[in-house]
Amino acid sequence: MENLPILKELVILLAVALPITFIFHKFNLPTLTGFLITGILIGPGGLKLITDVSTIEILAEIGIVLLMFTIGLEFATTHLVQARKIFLVGGLIQIIGTISLVAIISWFVSHNLILSIFTGFLASLSSTAIVMKELIDRGEVDSPHGRISIAILLFQDLCVIPMMMILPYLNRMQTFEFFPFIKAVAMAVVFLVAIYYASRLVLAGVIDHIARLNNRGLFIISIVVICLGTAFLTASMGLSLAIGAFLAGFILSKSYYSHEIVVDVMPFRDSFSSIFFISVGMLVNVQSLFHNLFILVGGVAGIFILKFLVIVPVIICFGYSLRIAVIIGLSLAQIGEFSFVLAKVGHSYHLISPDYFQTFIAVSIISMLATPLLMKASPRLSMLVQKHLKLALREPEEIVESKIDLKDYVLIVGYGLNGRTLARVLKEVGIKYLILELNPVKIKEAREKGEPVIYGDVTRPDILKKINIENAKVAVLAISDPVATRHGLWAIKSFSPTTYTIVRTRYTLEIGALQQLGADRVIPEEFETSVEIFSRVLQVYHIPRNVILQEVDLVRKEGYRMLRGLSLEPSTLMDLSDIFTITLTETLLIREGSKAAGKTLSGLELRERAGATVIAVVRDGKAVTNPKGDFVLSANDILIVLGNHADLDKAINFISSLEK
Repeated sequence: MENLPILKELVILLAVALPITFIFHKFNLPTLTGFLITGILIGPGGLKLITDVSTIEILAEIGIVLLMFTIGLEFATTHLVQARKIFLVGGLIQIIGTISLVAIISWFVSHNLILSIFTGFLASLSSTAIVMKELIDRGEVDSPHGRISIAILLFQDLCVIPMMMILPYLNRMQTFEFFPFIKAVAMAVVFLVAIYYASRLVLAGVIDHIARLNNRGLFIISIVVICLGTAFLTASMGLSLAIGAFLAGFILSKSYYSHEIVVDVMPFRDSFSSIFFISVGMLVNVQSLFHNLFILVGGVAGIFILKFLVIVPVIICFGYSLRIAVIIGLSLAQIGEFSFVLAKVGHSYHLISPDYFQTFIAVSIISMLATPLLMKASPRLSMLVQKHLKLALREPEEIVESKIDLKDYVLIVGYGLNGRTLARVLKEVGIKYLILELNPVKIKEAREKGEPVIYGDVTRPDILKKINIENAKVAVLAISDPVATRHGLWAIKSFSPTTYTIVRTRYTLEIGALQQLGADRVIPEEFETSVEIFSRVLQVYHIPRNVILQEVDLVRKEGYRMLRGLSLEPSTLMDLSDIFTITLTETLLIREGSKAAGKTLSGLELRERAGATVIAVVRDGKAVTNPKGDFVLSANDILIVLGNHADLDKAINFISSLEK
């Protein structure tokens, strides 16, 4: 009966969290925000369903440890090679710029340097969970703004580690002194390096030995012990539990069992992490929020504006357009989930007061709730900004190859895999083309190959005028940005309705909208992949290529309706199972001594006797296609015979009977 109170609190917590998270999921809102609102409702500042949050906070601490542990596990598998410049330089500038700007403004308000620096830490982080979910739902992960946003978010997540290291020393500083601060950080790094190498020598052998026992329960227990043990070790040295957990995860990420460990730990992490965010929400006093409503609104607006003003110039400095910079700035302007982790730790170190903590939590929750709406509106807002803000950030460059005559040329928008392939083919056949690209790295790559490429955004009218779009015979939009694809298509058709436009898209559901904007041909990757798959299947079954091409062409002519959920007329398209039944091919060998040798095809009477048709004869490794009736067969000839299952069975039996 001693544990009944905690059981009661957990039941209340989960019982309220389930319907709220269900509602958030139903309306496509971040479940993380649902956890925070759950905490607000059931906590001491809300309906008071739970008044003693001390036990819940213990479980929340375990959630932080497991969260940082899984980040360490997944760190080694993060693919940042393509975006390494944005990741390292852009992420670093954004973090330092945001911390500096927020700290300066905060110092003028509070005259407390430590509080100002800590406030900068909190404001510099954005929500990876919310932004990633929105990008995935909108199909924009591979778009330019999607890739850049993810790179910056990952850098921010990793910056939590050094921030965690600094926190224990911030609360000991009455006045900020540079050299003691550097010394403290250096000592922390030395401790971490020592723990890392000592643990690495021991843990690799331990995990390998335990895994060989093939006992899943023992394996999971050992992982939990390693995670919590390393966290306890770093905490005993004056650092935080989270640092040790990250270090343990990073060490184990080097083992052969890292993927198995992630799968085993993930359910525990998700469960305890949800309790952490609910516990954060419990600390919010609803009544005090209404009394400070003006401060909250000003705080949310201030955070959005400050982060936007830092992020947009950073993206522009890397050579990207104002439109992309605005989309990224709006996407990353909120406060992130790891800021809650920092705030909770900072609160325990007395870096911030309870009132400040209340205000921060409220501002963070509001900023998170506003993020999906801002991201949804960001394409339209970015187009308006680009249209009305006439900044000469980077003018369209002159065409590299001055000898190119822009008459009846092909415009290639995007120098990705599709763009490069098309450019190579056009060059081989002698068709003039021009590449329009936004990524400075790809522009450099194209110019090194001597390609005719210019920097420019297809959505900008001045760019289209610069390249004389009305002289383009064909325009191919091969970019991964759905918003830019739609706006670019509309702009091209507005300037030059006669230009034949071919648009690449990811999903068949987007075909209708693109055709309404004037696309002459839409190539959905989803469809082409499915066509390739069923073509390969038919080839394995030896279906004649002309039959395969006929079916593929038929589907394409019907505007991909078959794969968009709309069935064709029965008289238009035969069922594929019927094709398998009636269009099989088989190979038959004329053996030495067979009575078929020396006969003509018409004299063999294979069609009359078996119903099968000889479509080719292979002799001495060479194929004679569509042989005539007077073609004389010889021993060792291979007959390619077409027919259904029954016809081919009769043909095999007939040829075999001639060998007796």
